[in-house]
Amino acid sequence: MNVDVEIYCKNIQNFFNNNPESKEELLSIVPGVTFESFMLKLTETSIDNFSNFGDPVLTRKQILGILKELYENYLKEHHKDVAKTAGLLDEENKIFQNIKGFMVGLN
Repeated sequence: MNVDVEIYCKNIQNFFNNNPESKEELLSIVPGVTFESFMLKLTETSIDNFSNFGDPVLTRKQILGILKELYENYLKEHHKDVAKTAGLLDEENKIFQNIKGFMVGLN
């Protein structure tokens, strides 16, 4: 891992460890997401950013995308009925479709 990526990820982790209220606030908006899984995806995205753009810093959109992806994975694993209704499971007839980041009901 690149030194810049490592420093960036350590700073993020230290921020949340030193500010448990912020950590709880972040995790409270997405049930089923653990801090460890969030940091793992954050590190992966940071490595991609560094190799593609030369900067490990994530954008707000990327952070929200990580939370969204982790929450969708949680739904697929633990709440298949909700995931099916939301159109997250691969099926031919989806009630909801993701259009430009929004789940739109097609009825």
